[in-house]
Amino acid sequence: MAAENLRAERRVPVTQRGTLKVEDTSYPCLVEDMSPNGIRIMSSREFPIGQLLEFQCELFPGKILECKVEVRHVSDESLGLKIVEIDERGISLCQLFLEEQYADRL
Repeated sequence: MAAENLRAERRVPVTQRGTLKVEDTSYPCLVEDMSPNGIRIMSSREFPIGQLLEFQCELFPGKILECKVEVRHVSDESLGLKIVEIDERGISLCQLFLEEQYADRL
């Protein structure tokens, strides 16, 4: 069975620009897919597994998702990030965005 079939939540393919921040340095990234608990991104910057990062992404005009993520998977093409800290506003924003993205693909 493929690893993605074992996921508890469905990942929704998206194409959104985001930013990863480490201390005072920001790095652009491209979000490839999302779930309520994780994000897969493409980044020109490499990060080690276990590193904590701040993540920002404008999901709707003027509505920015901000959360802390942990690098959980690294490949040549992408990084798998687990959301480890997010506030209630961020949870609601993420859920609404994912629902809209999923509905658009039906």
